Amino acid sequence: MRRCPRTGDCLAAALAGAALWTACVSYDPTGPHAAAVNGTFAAKLVTVLRNSGGVREDTSALTLSLRDSLYRGRFTGFYRFSDGDSGLVDGTLFISGRIELSHFGEWPPLTQVAHISSLYPSCSFGAMGPLYIVDGDVRGDTLRLGDTTSVPCSGQPTPFEFRLVGIRQR
Repeated sequence: MRRCPRTGDCLAAALAGAALWTACVSYDPTGPHAAAVNGTFAAKLVTVLRNSGGVREDTSALTLSLRDSLYRGRFTGFYRFSDGDSGLVDGTLFISGRIELSHFGEWPPLTQVAHISSLYPSCSFGAMGPLYIVDGDVRGDTLRLGDTTSVPCSGQPTPFEFRLVGIRQR
């Protein structure tokens, strides 16, 4: 059994080991905390449906109310369309300004949004193609989200685009 020649050497070695252990345990894979996304955003949503009959583009007004959770860039809130439809918004804001929305309505995103479903009654948004995260970014007071997927309309897979731009009001 090896003994420390001086008590101070043993203490220094133990402290160095504890510091290394703490550094490993406290590692945050998302990096430093992103700026808060708190606020109310006046937004426009453009949806585009492309099928053999042509292209249909619709623009809808909505409000996003978002609140930072103070945990690794996570935030939560609600959307409300001008027709009264509302639902959950949930996601992560990264230090780079990139945003991932995991909920826009029920999960998976966009599948249970009554306003969008009412625009396209021949489409089955519950059976929409794989869309598990809606990507975007936040730059200053501007929030941008968008993605492209497919949705069955009249039994045929149909390309569907979702583009949202919001400006922070307060």
